[in-house]
Amino acid sequence: MDVDPRWHESFFGEDWLRIALSIPDERADQQTEFVVSALELAPGARVLDLACGHGRHSARLARLGFDVTGLDVSASSLELARETEPAAEYVEGDMRELPFEGASFDAAINLFTAFGYFEDEADDQRVLNEVARVLRPGGAFLIDTLNPPGLFGGYRGRHWDRLDDGTLMLEEHEYDVVTGRANTEWTLIFADGERKELRHSVRAYTAPELGRLLSQAVLALTGSWGDFDGGELTRESRRLILRASKPTQS
Repeated sequence: MDVDPRWHESFFGEDWLRIALSIPDERADQQTEFVVSALELAPGARVLDLACGHGRHSARLARLGFDVTGLDVSASSLELARETEPAAEYVEGDMRELPFEGASFDAAINLFTAFGYFEDEADDQRVLNEVARVLRPGGAFLIDTLNPPGLFGGYRGRHWDRLDDGTLMLEEHEYDVVTGRANTEWTLIFADGERKELRHSVRAYTAPELGRLLSQAVLALTGSWGDFDGGELTRESRRLILRASKPTQS
């Protein structure tokens, strides 16, 4: 599967939003509850939602009374996020160079496999370095991504789905064992017969690999889970959820 290495620069437009908006809201409610618990967020804590999209989690956190800032590269997603929840602040920007001065956030989150986008793995390290930079001492970071061992056990090369608006979607997956990247192609078939294709590629880090990247950013691993129910991270887990904390002293 041939995926443009810079796919993330143009991927998150109208068609991606169509897919994202079809995800049941109750999943986001559950994920948000887990975030608050796993990070042990204090009332009014300042939270950074990286790759926030249209505000699925940041809006819910803001409604719970947290001081939330969402960051994303997609202007159209951020426009929808602002309409959905005016209480949160939304900023357009690149995760590799966060537009925030100093260590000002109590916590940061990066959910829904919104990590590993970049062709150069050094850019993934830059993202984590930036997270560490903007976290206050003692602050925590929660990252959720694919768990490669669990992915292999139930890997589906292709399957069909129907979105809420009736659009048919063919989802095709390919895992590159040499690069460690999970490549995906979505084919959307609209009611009028029009077809569109979206391709994306994500570096699927194992827990030890991701742990090393966090350590290199001087973030200490302080928690791990295999799902948003708080289940143990195992070989069979489909999700890889890690919490890492910034030292209280340098």
